[in-house]
Amino acid sequence: MSLSHGLEDLAKNLFELSCAGSRSVWPKMTGLEDVSGNIESRKKFLTASHAGMSEAQSIIIDNLRSGKSISVSHHVLFRGIADAIAWQLINMQLCYARRFFKGHDQPNIDQCNFDSVVFAAESHMSDNPGSIALISDLTSFVQVGDLLTMSNIGQQGIIEVKEGEKNKEISDALKFYSESKCDLFLHLFAESEGQLTMKQMGRMARQIGRMAHVAEVMSKGVSEDPDKKMMVYIPDEMIDTETWYDVLQDTMLASKDRGWAINTIDDSIFIGCYSEEKMRLAGHIFFNSWFDQCGATPQCPRGSLFSSMIHPLAFPVFNLQISNDLKFDTLFGRIHVCIGFNVEGFLGQCEKSGLEVRFATNKEATKADQTGIKPYRHKGKAIFVGDGQSEQLIMDGIFLRAMYHHQRPINLIKNILLQMRQESPNKLLQETQKAAPLISALDHMGDRT
Repeated sequence: MSLSHGLEDLAKNLFELSCAGSRSVWPKMTGLEDVSGNIESRKKFLTASHAGMSEAQSIIIDNLRSGKSISVSHHVLFRGIADAIAWQLINMQLCYARRFFKGHDQPNIDQCNFDSVVFAAESHMSDNPGSIALISDLTSFVQVGDLLTMSNIGQQGIIEVKEGEKNKEISDALKFYSESKCDLFLHLFAESEGQLTMKQMGRMARQIGRMAHVAEVMSKGVSEDPDKKMMVYIPDEMIDTETWYDVLQDTMLASKDRGWAINTIDDSIFIGCYSEEKMRLAGHIFFNSWFDQCGATPQCPRGSLFSSMIHPLAFPVFNLQISNDLKFDTLFGRIHVCIGFNVEGFLGQCEKSGLEVRFATNKEATKADQTGIKPYRHKGKAIFVGDGQSEQLIMDGIFLRAMYHHQRPINLIKNILLQMRQESPNKLLQETQKAAPLISALDHMGDRT
């Protein structure tokens, strides 16, 4: 529910470095157009930002190498800072974060051998002044490549670090085979090197494929996921989705004034903020009681603002658009914020706003399950929401974005349906249907918001 109070000074220092490292150049900037339209301004801004991020990463590495005991609070703080850096490097885009996240557990950060990766990161930044090389294992969601990099003009990169002569030999063989497509070479290599080497070659080939997929998605917006064998399509157009940060901040401030406060957004998002000590300690009990009385079922998603520090695809508290004071009040337990998603209220608001809601047939739900798209089930039934021209199965992705990316649910679903109509090329759909279903629009196409 909170970080150890003794870490607050460290947390504030890491936050300033990782999220406001460019503060020194802010007075010289006239606005964001300075960064996007003027290459010299962009270089100055990114160089300063990356310097702060690099220093924050160095402090984390020094703590991990110090030999001192690393508490759970340290783990959460360090991963939260690394995640805050990573989200900035991918422009806060969930569609890119999903490509980096493979769903497995990250290594324990205090038990990793960082030596080779730290050396590679430092070498990259030394060879490329003004750049940043973020160590992937420090984050909770970057699981493709060992380093996530950005240059001083904003060029992104992914680097895999391999040690030893054998890995170099395998890497050279893979490069030769990818260029020559010579099956005889591969056969002879397998005969001479043996089964263990070929297994390692397979692992390296899969890593290279994943890196190429992420790079292609980020540069072109279309690529086949090598693991799921599905096409991923990200629309070019950036569509703004309304957020509820203003409601969150106002409710948190009201709670600080009187000890507690509650609010709702679109009859879908329910928030309870508790800052008075007794209310804070039992806040989840008060919240759940109120939430249930308002029609929430046991299956309705529930969480807390602090839990975004643990969810790998949520914005960490450091990246939220609320005041810095409220961020640290949340992190260090001075305010407890509970969040719930009322599915019944959401469906009712969809209908009120002119959308169509229907339960999926058993055949439709089973087909979705078989293609790897697991729909959310409300009262045992999968649900379609449509606008008369297109419809979308409701899946967990909408809860993630509504609760932990703070997007207004009704505006979000309308944007997703709009993108489905406008942004899905017939050619892409035809190509996809030959091999596998298009990865859900709710899960991916609507991410670029």
